[in-house]
Formats: sequence, C-alpha cells, structure tokens
Amino acid sequence: MERRFEYGGYAVVARAAALAGGGYMATVVISDAFGDAPQPSFEEEAGVAGTAEAAIALAEASAMRTIDAGQVN
Repeated sequence: MERRFEYGGYAVVARAAALAGGGYMATVVISDAFGDAPQPSFEEEAGVAGTAEAAIALAEASAMRTIDAGQVN
C-alpha cells in the first residue's frame, strides 16, 4: 500500500509493506517536489504497525515531523 502527497515543498511517499511475521513496516521517502526528476533526499523506516492503514499513518506523521524539523536536505 502506498500514498503520495506534497508537504512543505517536498514530495512524500508513505509505504506499508507486509512483514513475514505479521504486521506492516512503515517507510517514508521524501524528495524535493520541484524539478524534472526529483531524487530522494531522505528515506527511513518509520516503524511497525498492525494494519497497512496504521503503517501509512505512521509514515505520514514521520514525514511531517522530519520536514518540520528541517532534517531534509
């Protein structure tokens, strides 16, 4: 499952990937939203959640905190 959105001038991809042992890994990729071919400037695993929807929410929140804190190049 994946959700794409823009936040604070950045393009964000929030993903939920199923884990073999159960649950979903939340990952987030942040890129500059401007330009022809944006290159990812930040990527991290945001944690594990019980459902895909919860993992997406976890990744979205992580992206917003990261951007607000100025941790993206």
